[in-house]
Amino acid sequence: MTPQAEQIRGHWAILGGTFDPVHIGHLRIALQLRDAGFERVLMMPNRIPPHRPAPQATTEQRLAMLQRATAGLDGIEVSDIELQRPECSYSAITLEVLQQEHPGIHFTWVLGTDAWFSFDRWHRCDDILALANLLVISRPGDRQPQAPWQYQQWLARQSSLEELLHSPAGRICQHTLPGLDISATGLRRAIAKGENIRFLTPDSVLDYLTQQQLYR
Repeated sequence: MTPQAEQIRGHWAILGGTFDPVHIGHLRIALQLRDAGFERVLMMPNRIPPHRPAPQATTEQRLAMLQRATAGLDGIEVSDIELQRPECSYSAITLEVLQQEHPGIHFTWVLGTDAWFSFDRWHRCDDILALANLLVISRPGDRQPQAPWQYQQWLARQSSLEELLHSPAGRICQHTLPGLDISATGLRRAIAKGENIRFLTPDSVLDYLTQQQLYR
């Protein structure tokens, strides 16, 4: 944890995605969130993503890769809550279940700028904001203008990261993190071409990819 970041007990960040496969960029974001002050970061693979194509790897394979990648990382945990449901992985439903299972814990849903620009089309988006905060992770150079709905929400709910960490729900913070130019799509393409992806994903995940002959 950085000297400036005070850990806020009882406030967890949720980093969702397909993790198909998990890579160093995902892990860097999780560690940066932990160091920003969140008590716990849940890396949450979704079963059926509502806004993107179905993953190539199975739910069991993606969960196994995440568990290998996060082994030994303090404050970083893998949650299979969305893998346990047969339906689409809707964030509002996930948050309701989490609040039932962890009373007294506050949650912040972490998403990228692309997801934020389409957030008004998410299932029960208003309920998500009633259940959690949003942390929009941007990269240097992101300049896409916000649509009217997003702009109105931003004006009404914008906060600093420090304010968000002390709020139970309903706050929106845009936070810039230095990103790595790595994507799961790029990794899958590289694997299919037989290229070397060492150092782009943990060695434990690389060994699993080889063992399972994934994405070839």
